[in-house]
Amino acid sequence: MASRSARRASESQEQADAYIRRAAGSQSAAEQISSAKSLLDEGLITNDEFGRLKAKALV
Repeated sequence: MASRSARRASESQEQADAYIRRAAGSQSAAEQISSAKSLLDEGLITNDEFGRLKAKALV
């Protein structure tokens, strides 16, 4: 019983930590630019959109 409670608490903490990292935008500028470049290469965004995302990442 105690191990089940401990496991549940650990899982809850991991989920909370993951949410905070996503909400805080923990990607570095290089990671953000790399993600934007992938979107550009896949044709999902335009060059202008890539430029805006890149500029935003570097601020």
